[in-house]
Amino acid sequence: MHGTIILFRILRQTTKNRMNKFCREFYGYESKSHYGQYSYKKKGFLEDYRHINPLRGVLIVREEDAEGIISFLKDYDAELLVRRIELDDDDFLILYPDQPNGGEKIMGGGCH
Repeated sequence: MHGTIILFRILRQTTKNRMNKFCREFYGYESKSHYGQYSYKKKGFLEDYRHINPLRGVLIVREEDAEGIISFLKDYDAELLVRRIELDDDDFLILYPDQPNGGEKIMGGGCH
């Protein structure tokens, strides 16, 4: 089974306010009110997609989800590198948890 790896970087000349807005909209954030007595999580764009985030600026996603994420990143003028990749068993189980047999039969080795 294949996935998509997206490497991205928000340009350095981006203002701090715009960068904060990006991070909040993309990843979500925890908000506190009444002097920290109440806290709640604001959902980010990325939470609507199954993904693996191994490093800052690197995402592994399902092929069918890639376009939506790429579009969001382009709205922030991000530099992008996008490639189709072969998923290993662990990544497959994270991205496709509802597949029967844990994806082992679909992932099998050999030529495709």
